[in-house]
Amino acid sequence: MKKTLIACALAGIALAAFADAPSGPPKMKFTSIPVMEKVGSGEHKIYPYRTEDQVVVIVIDPIACGQKPINPRFEIKGKSLILRYDLTKAPASKTACTAHSTFELSAMPDTDLQVEFAGGPEAFHVAQMTRCPKAKPVTDIWDCMVPAP
Repeated sequence: MKKTLIACALAGIALAAFADAPSGPPKMKFTSIPVMEKVGSGEHKIYPYRTEDQVVVIVIDPIACGQKPINPRFEIKGKSLILRYDLTKAPASKTACTAHSTFELSAMPDTDLQVEFAGGPEAFHVAQMTRCPKAKPVTDIWDCMVPAP
């Protein structure tokens, strides 16, 4: 009887230890709204958020009016979450607009990641995450993360 109880307790502990682990490889959902006017100062803005194994990155990207993000993709390389997309060809008028895009990633590994973004052939822009200021971790530090100041 004791052996059965000990075996069940050890199995329960093992299941609890792995219950937090992501199921399967990371997956991405992408949405984008091209705003037909320049919003803000025309700078790139990257806002990464994390709750457990979910990461949402909101990107504000200055583009030419008429351009659209296509072929969104991501890659985890070391301690970097690399997000990018291509842009359709810019029309002749070079009027400034803004793309507001969301990368929603699930089944992300428990690790500290910096977020790098590039839209089209431009250089990468980097954002860091930090623990939520008032959150008390339930199981690990990845329970809640927000953009670092």
